[in-house]
Amino acid sequence: MAETRAQTVTVRTASGQELAYPWATSVRVDRRGDLRVMQGLRQRAFHACAEWASYTVTNLRQERDR
Repeated sequence: MAETRAQTVTVRTASGQELAYPWATSVRVDRRGDLRVMQGLRQRAFHACAEWASYTVTNLRQERDR
């Protein structure tokens, strides 16, 4: 049985634009509300508090039949 896993973080900006980060490993939101999209220990994307409205994390898992 072979498995492949993927995770995508989608950030919706205050203006309604959706930005997808398929390489993201984590999301951090600090006390001020600033959002950081991380890849490992590195910050790869930053959205200030006033710039983003919501985010979603989608985990996809596919299994192949034996």
